[in-house]
Amino acid sequence: MKTKIIYLFALISAILMVSCEDYPVDDKGLLITDKATCYMSSFNLLGSDNQSVLVRVPTYSNGDIDTINCTVKAVAKYGTNLTHVKPYCGVTDDITVTPSMGKWIDFSTPHKFTLISGNRKIKKEYTITVTIQE
Repeated sequence: MKTKIIYLFALISAILMVSCEDYPVDDKGLLITDKATCYMSSFNLLGSDNQSVLVRVPTYSNGDIDTINCTVKAVAKYGTNLTHVKPYCGVTDDITVTPSMGKWIDFSTPHKFTLISGNRKIKKEYTITVTIQE
């Protein structure tokens, strides 16, 4: 019985190793795929209560994200402390974002984030500017 389990485990391991050879991995251990799309579709900024501090969530469809010039313009609610917020963005499949989002940062000045496509051949640097509602 033990021999059958060992053979079964070896067979499953071999199948998994062969199936992973289709796509290599990058230096962070992420799959490199064939996808060449590279754009930011939405952006949000959370305050210390983990709630959105933006008056309106910037998206590609509402024009607050310019995918040609790689800019994002956002307006935070009056009284927001931009020195301690967490950015998040929506991206297409397999894109990496550097520096990573979801960490507390100071957004009182514009920040740049680099998006890299799934095939790792396309890089776009987005500049995100947040102003306070008047």
